[in-house]
Amino acid sequence: MIRLFILDDISPSASDAVYKIGLAAEEFGLSDDTIQIFPTRDSLYDEALLATEKGDYVIVGCECVDYNHCKRELMAKLLLEEYESDEIKDLITINAGDDISEIDLMGHSLVARGSIYHFTTDGLFCGFTTDVLHGKLTYLPLDFLRIDAVLVSLVEDVLEPMDAIAKGERPPIRMPQTDILPHVEKIVSCLSTTDQKLALATSEATMWVYNLYDQVPELTERVSFVEVVDDEAAGAETTAETESVKIIRHAREAMLNSESTMGGAISEVYSTENEEGKTVYFAYAAVVDKGTAKAKKINTSNPEDLAAILPHALAVLSGLVEAKTDKIIKTLEAAQKKQEAEEAAAAASDPVEEKKLSKNMIIFAACALAVAIILPILLVMGMTKDKTPTTVQPVVNPSISTTANNPTQPTSNPFGGNSQQTTLQGIVNAGVTEPSSPDVSATPTAAPVASTSGTFTFYVFGYGHGVGMSQVGANYLAGLGWSWADILAHYYYDPNTYIVTGETYPQKITYEGTQYDTREYLARALEAEMPASSNHEALKAQVVAIYTFARYYNPNSIATANPIFTENLTKSSHAFLEASKTPASSIYAAVDEIIQIGAYISNNGATALTPFHAMSAGVTTSYYNCWGKDSGTSVPYLSGARSSIGDYYDEDFKSTVTISSAELQSLAAAQGITLSGDPASWINIISHDAAVREDIGYVSSIKVGGQVMTGNDFRIKLLGGKIRSHCFAMTYTPSV
Repeated sequence: MIRLFILDDISPSASDAVYKIGLAAEEFGLSDDTIQIFPTRDSLYDEALLATEKGDYVIVGCECVDYNHCKRELMAKLLLEEYESDEIKDLITINAGDDISEIDLMGHSLVARGSIYHFTTDGLFCGFTTDVLHGKLTYLPLDFLRIDAVLVSLVEDVLEPMDAIAKGERPPIRMPQTDILPHVEKIVSCLSTTDQKLALATSEATMWVYNLYDQVPELTERVSFVEVVDDEAAGAETTAETESVKIIRHAREAMLNSESTMGGAISEVYSTENEEGKTVYFAYAAVVDKGTAKAKKINTSNPEDLAAILPHALAVLSGLVEAKTDKIIKTLEAAQKKQEAEEAAAAASDPVEEKKLSKNMIIFAACALAVAIILPILLVMGMTKDKTPTTVQPVVNPSISTTANNPTQPTSNPFGGNSQQTTLQGIVNAGVTEPSSPDVSATPTAAPVASTSGTFTFYVFGYGHGVGMSQVGANYLAGLGWSWADILAHYYYDPNTYIVTGETYPQKITYEGTQYDTREYLARALEAEMPASSNHEALKAQVVAIYTFARYYNPNSIATANPIFTENLTKSSHAFLEASKTPASSIYAAVDEIIQIGAYISNNGATALTPFHAMSAGVTTSYYNCWGKDSGTSVPYLSGARSSIGDYYDEDFKSTVTISSAELQSLAAAQGITLSGDPASWINIISHDAAVREDIGYVSSIKVGGQVMTGNDFRIKLLGGKIRSHCFAMTYTPSV
């Protein structure tokens, strides 16, 4: 559903801009009923957050006087990453002229990273569209004159593609020049380095390359565009071609019909149905030379990714060109080395050279003999000429400083303050600089030895395994007015997942070998898992998750209608309130309401697995990331990437833990892992899910010494739970 959000009490000019937005978006579903007016900015931001959580498409309009300020507030509320667009800056600079110093360039160029830009004619107050949570957000200026250019982009780049997808049609494929420019520059650079030329068969995608001729130097010198027409007379032979063979043929014909050394082609977008009856879209990119040919397939089953297929094919094409030119470079280098080796061998075996060498050796020997005879005579003559006795002093080498330059140059620490030689992508060697240059008369000193001790610092995000429902996040959403069902649907969502109600709960549930009345079991588990002061709806959501978890691990009791869950749940399953304490009244109230409703979560007709944790890293991670590597299990409704905004605001969202290299060595030894040598090489993060940002996420694979393990095993088994989450970055600081 498309919704338009604006503030109350806007100017008449802004109202006219709203009218224009309504006209442009009316055919795509916007109506008077979906236009909402808000009394305050905060109320608008809160509703935008809730709407995108539900999957709605929200257009937010703001007047120019508050445009940049509201933009930053809105992005902060929706946790969108800020990005300063160089394209917008360039457009503003071109149009502003001498007035550029009076413009807030940063404020106007700020957009959400990865968004589609909607340019105004002068670059000021540009709009953007981006994906947010389960929906989309567009931010537009309510400026009567500027809105026209913005709406053209909005309709062509956002509304029409969305409408086509909704109708099951292929959306129009468009790509900003700025996105394909790096690929074209790469192609031209590779060709120039090896003095090659490429002929491209004309197509929808390759014409994008042609349109950049005025922005890429040497494009017209290195790339030619050749029209390749299928021969209709070939009849059945041509139509029987597979698409991959056809695109290779197009690339080869383009090369043969030009003076180029390589040919390239990108196909149109095709579609087919897979075994499940689902439509799959695909395209091919191919590059050939006089000896080889290679084609690669790009495909997707998601209609929303259709617009990216041909741009992706262009990226693949640039990669194929790079591979070809790299091979040429290696061949030339090998030929040059072979030639040099042959010349050296020929010189060594040349008798003329041997004669020259022998002659030189004779001359050198004669000179040496002369020096040996004449030099003592000269020395004796010198000593007899000067009768003054000389005192011979022992020669002492001048003092030399063996102190190296500071071996640990401080670098910026992205988590605040400075630390020595830090990096966020795993552990790196300490930046040891060369020792001070010694006096030439001194005996050379050995190079400094890398420190064998130091400290590992872990920057940890969230608390717990990060799979399923975040308790802090659930409490935050409940504070925004979400119901227990909404919270559960958010964290365990899947098309085949449902909340079932009306079940009669069993009489007893077994925990650590003891049978508890179900009410008591749920209350003690709830009290141990969440504070009694938590929002009531969050407590109820947690009760359902706890009961569903117990139901999942008691399939036999369910199948036989046993009034007791006999399968033993343990401390590893969840926390439990000790016997000496009594759950709070708010805890019992939440439990009683859920028991009366009789709710649990089902997936595909079976009980769902409902893990939960204290706090995520802002988004949840997948079951596979945490536990599935060993079991090979993938749980669709635990696929991760569920936003958990409230976690960001918790004071314990980030924690820092420091462990000495000696302690880590001991912990690893207890797991049968030997760590030796430079500690900077002990640990390497292999992969993560980028939950926090591109270089930080829940670690799925990490290498410790010579052993590879999951990030969660590293956290629990090796470190013994010393860090709260397997979403972390780390640095190593050697001892000074």
